[in-house]
Amino acid sequence: MAEGEFAVLFSGDRPETVEGEATPEGPFCVVAADMADAERYAREVVVLYPTMITRVYDRRGMVGAPLFEAHGAKANHSEISARFRRWAGGSLFGVGAALGLAEIISGFTINWAGMLAARLLPVGVVLLLTEAAIVVGARREQKRKPR
Repeated sequence: MAEGEFAVLFSGDRPETVEGEATPEGPFCVVAADMADAERYAREVVVLYPTMITRVYDRRGMVGAPLFEAHGAKANHSEISARFRRWAGGSLFGVGAALGLAEIISGFTINWAGMLAARLLPVGVVLLLTEAAIVVGARREQKRKPR
């Protein structure tokens, strides 16, 4: 893709054919000459195929959040939201830390608390670190953009 071109990426549940051609197994895209054409095309496709999700990216690809996103009326929204990552990650980390601390204070005599802590803490940490990486990446991207 050249500077100034935009890709409309298709994902989600999609039909077997689009514009008479078979859809590939993995994600696929169409390149548009400018942002207005990409948005218009993305909106038209989700109206024609309501199970599809379209996202518009610039030439850097899927480095950050999509520039535009359109969902069909019957699209499957199965992604983890930022709110869920923060809430679940914080909760799992907090409960895991409390159980781990209880295990340490008891002199490692209540084994179930340590077992649960060992399973909850890593999941909470992964969710929180994922969210932190997304937030830091978005802030860096905003600083990079010319004003």
